[in-house]
Amino acid sequence: MVDIAALARLAGVRKYGADEIFFHWGDPGHEMFIILKGTVGVFINSLDGSPLQVATLKDGDFFGEMSLLEGMPRSAAITALEDTVCLVIDESNFEQVIAQQPSLAFRIMKGMSNRLRQQNEELSFLKQGSKPEEDAPGDSVVGSSASLPLDSAIYPPGHKSYGVTAPEAHGTYLFDSETLCPVCEQKFPVKMMRSSKLRLDKIDNDLRQHFYDFDPLWYAPWICPHCYYANFNFEFKQVSDALKQKIMEQGRELKTKVKADFSSPRRIDEVFTAYYMILQTLQVGKVDPSKTAKIWLRLSWLYSDVQDDEMYALTSQKALEAYSDSYFNARRNTSVEQDQRLTLLLGELSLRLGQKEEALKHFRNSIVHKGGNNNLNRQAEDRLQELRSALNEQENA
Repeated sequence: MVDIAALARLAGVRKYGADEIFFHWGDPGHEMFIILKGTVGVFINSLDGSPLQVATLKDGDFFGEMSLLEGMPRSAAITALEDTVCLVIDESNFEQVIAQQPSLAFRIMKGMSNRLRQQNEELSFLKQGSKPEEDAPGDSVVGSSASLPLDSAIYPPGHKSYGVTAPEAHGTYLFDSETLCPVCEQKFPVKMMRSSKLRLDKIDNDLRQHFYDFDPLWYAPWICPHCYYANFNFEFKQVSDALKQKIMEQGRELKTKVKADFSSPRRIDEVFTAYYMILQTLQVGKVDPSKTAKIWLRLSWLYSDVQDDEMYALTSQKALEAYSDSYFNARRNTSVEQDQRLTLLLGELSLRLGQKEEALKHFRNSIVHKGGNNNLNRQAEDRLQELRSALNEQENA
């Protein structure tokens, strides 16, 4: 049994407030944490790019050991869901802690063994269900969905000014903070979301999450006002050194064409600009169709909110093209569940654009009984049945 009192004498103790972030996905890490009091959420990036909570850890649980032992980047983001107190073990005291608390080493090895077993089972399933060699994914192919010429002032034809302002209730779920831009290394203010306060209302068929009195879509993009680097808040630090100079050069040009800042309260026109700015940033490097796809999908949701049917259709088509590019052409390292979500999205976008036969194929591919997510299986089966019924009624008519 782990002696917490003895550990406290060897390791540091750190306090985190509700909604405070321990670390982001991809951050370097040289510490592990043992929860003494409180609750934390484990988040990964879902297919549409939004943080998806996959686990809740409580008193006695630990996390961060993989980065401490292997020196690898963080594989998930951790956020305090309430006031939390943790023991912090780092490289300087790890050997001493293990020497005096060998039972902790056993718990760590047991946890890592369980994770490895789950990964091996999933990889085994993926190999059994892999496509023939001629259908195997190749290098990423960038289609028209991935580009926006600068001379269009970043907006596609048909984009308008919508004059919608964030409701006052949004303020309850936000707090002010600041972050350091990884490109120009200057600080700037940001709005952080209180994830512990969010209450999920419903999830649409296209996997959009709706929350009571709040819309995270409005606050997910961050833009550095100094160099015009733009990205999602949960991916903001993930930029390679090789691209930083190019991003700064692009930013100097964009500053002459685009005003990129946020009012208080925020306006929907500023939110649209932020998403299109992320598209501009992505063009600096090799375009990843899965990243452009999640931006086009979010833009389609926003255009739906402002009831612009023309732009809703345009961005839905862009999202479908980019997701199809990602699914059929790009190299992907995804789990069974992530592939289910992707094919479900392809089905929903195809159906949204009137491509019913394509939607049927994608919904069928979403059903995976061995190793698949049961909720996603049920959703795919329901959508498949609904679409078949609609097609039968159409034929009878």
